[in-house]
Amino acid sequence: MIEFENVFFKYDPKTDYVLNDITFKIDKAEFVAIVGKNGVGKTTLIKHFNGLLKPNDGIVRIDSLDIVKEPISKMASIIGFSFQNPNHQLFAQNVKKELEFGPKNLKIEESVRDATIQNLVDTFQINHLLERSPFELSGGERRLVSIASVLTMNQQILVLDEPTYGQDYRQKKHLGLFLKKLIEEGITVVVVSHDMDFILDFIPRTIVLSNGKIAADGETVKVLSDQTLLQNADLVSPLLLDLCYSLQQIDDTFTTSINEQEVFENILSMLSKKQKMSR
Repeated sequence: MIEFENVFFKYDPKTDYVLNDITFKIDKAEFVAIVGKNGVGKTTLIKHFNGLLKPNDGIVRIDSLDIVKEPISKMASIIGFSFQNPNHQLFAQNVKKELEFGPKNLKIEESVRDATIQNLVDTFQINHLLERSPFELSGGERRLVSIASVLTMNQQILVLDEPTYGQDYRQKKHLGLFLKKLIEEGITVVVVSHDMDFILDFIPRTIVLSNGKIAADGETVKVLSDQTLLQNADLVSPLLLDLCYSLQQIDDTFTTSINEQEVFENILSMLSKKQKMSR
């Protein structure tokens, strides 16, 4: 469980708070997105999860542990953290050694380690990259490897900062389905992202940060359907919802949906109706 209770944080005593009275709770096996425009404090927020940053005031608890009182090494055994820039965490000679490093360090049994790594290699389809240096890979490939390297350590909480950046549709779908599978296995997953389409497709709960405060926290469909909220937070609507809103300007009876097939059928219905009216 992740719990923030009236958390305040600033980097410099002379500046404004980056986090201003933040309170929320994420339960075990929840799948949550954190969104907000650049510079709003998303990365600052998640760095409190593992104690890289500590609040000026308020309490952050991870699995009932107060992060102020616990060493970062202990929090790292609970929380897996994939950074926004994969270059900050990749260092090994090749991808295979990169994937092996974490579980070897944690002294995970070899058979378990090998099975976990093979599962991740198959899931992310990176078998052809195993003998290559991480620094020879494309940006999207490096991001996949950095995420996979975190997943090898079997922590109970997984935090991913912009995991879909540089990924194509197929890779995003594989990632989303895999993360949903982790949720079913009892893992808590928190994703920081600007990818509203990925969030709408896969993540059931969304927290919106704006001006250092929580502007919204609720069911993803409701949060991302609130045009006023998104405008005030300087965020864009998911493409599917944006298409629905545009079509409503043509036909105010057009029904908004987050299901691609339903939207397609609604478009056909609208066109059919327009055709009949023009005869």
